[in-house]
Amino acid sequence: MRHASLILGIIIIACGIAGKMMLPGRNESFSFLQGGLSLGGAFLICYFFSRSNYWHGTIGGGVVALLGFCRSIVNLPDWFTWLRHAPPKPAATPLIELLVAVLCLWHLIRVIRLLMAERTRRLLEDPQQ
Repeated sequence: MRHASLILGIIIIACGIAGKMMLPGRNESFSFLQGGLSLGGAFLICYFFSRSNYWHGTIGGGVVALLGFCRSIVNLPDWFTWLRHAPPKPAATPLIELLVAVLCLWHLIRVIRLLMAERTRRLLEDPQQ
């Protein structure tokens, strides 16, 4: 799980850089880059926390994935607008945001499954509690 946070952080930073290169407007492109660096950097921080304390980093990665998913899914109507746009289509940043939403949801589901398995393991280990 630790390495998933590292890889996810690098992928999201790369998505932020790709989105910055696609957008023509300076303010819009830098805000896209800032979002990618912030979310990807948060995953990298969770990776480094998980090296010293596994559960803190893992649960932190789950919280960051939840925030990233909620932030990315807000822009879902932009994706439908991009799909309806006639060729030539504008920059594909809604697709990048959809990719980030799917990756964050995937990571969140993995963290929830891991926490549920740990809870089950602890209940089976000591049934008196």
